[in-house]
Amino acid sequence: MRAQVKGYSLSMRMSLPTLGVWLVAFAYLAFCASDMMLSIQNDNSQFVKIAAFAIIGAAVILRPRFHRRILLVGPMLFVFIVAMLRSFNESAGAEEFQRFIFPVAITIALYAYRDRIDFLVSIFIAVVLSNDIFQCYFYFAYVAKLPLLVPVRIDSGLYLRAQGWLGFFSEFGFMNFCALIVCALRGGKRDGILKVIFLIFALLSFSFKLFVVLALYPIVFKKVGWKAYIFPLIVIFALIGAFIMGYLDNITGLAASKISFYVTSGNSARAESYRVMWESLTNGNMLGEGLGGFGGPASVKYNSPLYAQYHFNWFGMGGILKTTDTFYPHLFVELGLIGGALWLYFVITYGQRGMSNRIWLFVVISFLFDNAFSLAILSPSYVFCAFLVMYLCNQMDACEKIMMNKQGEQP
Repeated sequence: MRAQVKGYSLSMRMSLPTLGVWLVAFAYLAFCASDMMLSIQNDNSQFVKIAAFAIIGAAVILRPRFHRRILLVGPMLFVFIVAMLRSFNESAGAEEFQRFIFPVAITIALYAYRDRIDFLVSIFIAVVLSNDIFQCYFYFAYVAKLPLLVPVRIDSGLYLRAQGWLGFFSEFGFMNFCALIVCALRGGKRDGILKVIFLIFALLSFSFKLFVVLALYPIVFKKVGWKAYIFPLIVIFALIGAFIMGYLDNITGLAASKISFYVTSGNSARAESYRVMWESLTNGNMLGEGLGGFGGPASVKYNSPLYAQYHFNWFGMGGILKTTDTFYPHLFVELGLIGGALWLYFVITYGQRGMSNRIWLFVVISFLFDNAFSLAILSPSYVFCAFLVMYLCNQMDACEKIMMNKQGEQP
């Protein structure tokens, strides 16, 4: 009888990780569905996101494995309490607190199931492929005047920005970039073809900040051989096509205007938000000026007084823009220098090993660079794929070290 009970208990323990990793995968799919609902302005998007967060919590409870940096959760909670008390509006503070918690919960869950990361990677690749397949339908439907399902994004009247069924071109491009890194790490027979597919669709997002990252890809992955020429060849053919169709002058003019708009001239809400961040930090903002106070959707929704206090210039886009579309000013103004640095350190380094690995560094730097011009880091489906690739880099690095040690032990 004892043997039966022991066997039954062992079987139950062995099945819990499987159930937990399926819950993590289901939560990821729910986060993606929530983003799609948000893109079509479905009011139930937030409820789906909260449900997915609860599922992530259940997965962690089923397998409570934590990295030693979990101790930083205590100081972070103190920072959040201070920032909540300083919030100008309780509802705004609660909404932004929720957004900041999503990345924390996701990285904790991924660490707990890091030994089953391959399953989650397979789910992620399937989502990216479905997104790309939908984009092919989108192009066809746009030309054939069929139902499009998600809103059209035409940049300056020149080109369609690929966004897939999720409905966000920035996330679409970054997901394909992460899938490209996954295939480069695995190096299987099918991965060569998939890398070309993911690269093409990453470029079709027309995310200029992603172009900068992709240009560095051949340098980081030194052993790519002839494949290193895929990216420049695609760019060359695209430029030739644009020249033939008479779009080249328009595209180069658009690129120059974006650089001027966001970087050199600084005449945009994005550039203005960095001015506010600098003023806030130099005024001694250590623990934040209040959750929901600046940069995020809640600050605009509830009309935060910080915009008037810092004489924020929307450059004619007030009442149109829902955010300043920059993450770091949002983070450091609301949580302060200490709070913002603590949160960023936790979500980037929690559970991470082999942080000197060049590919891991490339992924992290790309992730941080991308969020200098967006608020995507607070999107659960976006941050999920970034953390997933970071944990995969850890796993691959650990496997390589084990193999090297075994080879060194052989006579």
